[in-house]
Amino acid sequence: MKRYGSIYTLLFLAAMFAITTNTYGQADPRPTLEPSYDISLQIIIGSNEAGKSADLGRDLTNVSRQLRSAFPFSGYRLAGTFMGRISNNGNYEYKSVSNIFGQEAEPKTMVPTFLEWNVTNLRNGQTAKGETGFQAQFLKFGARVPVATSGVKEETGKMVSTVSYESIGLNLSRVGLTENLPTLIGTLNLPGADGTAFLVMTIRAADR
Repeated sequence: MKRYGSIYTLLFLAAMFAITTNTYGQADPRPTLEPSYDISLQIIIGSNEAGKSADLGRDLTNVSRQLRSAFPFSGYRLAGTFMGRISNNGNYEYKSVSNIFGQEAEPKTMVPTFLEWNVTNLRNGQTAKGETGFQAQFLKFGARVPVATSGVKEETGKMVSTVSYESIGLNLSRVGLTENLPTLIGTLNLPGADGTAFLVMTIRAADR
């Protein structure tokens, strides 16, 4: 009897263990979410135009030094900052209208610029130096920039300038960035203007 009693006890304990394991394994069936990140794209304009220089701010101190040591412009200004949110292994796409590269066709009349940029398959990882970093499978920035051309005379004799659009942009494949470090990812010459646009990207862990 003792032998059978021991067998029944072992079977009972095994059944209870299986039930307990299954219960805890199904306690929270929700999938684990990938971490999220704040991604920013900042556009800096370098030119030799008088009065077109401004402090870029503390966050861009290292980038400012890099630009001033490599490009002979007399002034730099932060033309715009674009923010987005993306999860690990995610994609981000942005399209909008802006006056960042706009030119005046007539006094007090600003012609807009059409902007587009996207990041594909952003993944977190570790850089060669052991720091937290990211790699995007593909990064694209494009803009249709207005360029003032020769004017047209109306019947009243008034000269009205015309504007045409030129496309600029860059495509990057497998680009890497270090976390919390503003990184210069490319430059673009501005058509119809004496200046260059510098694209700076920063990725930080999202607070929430």
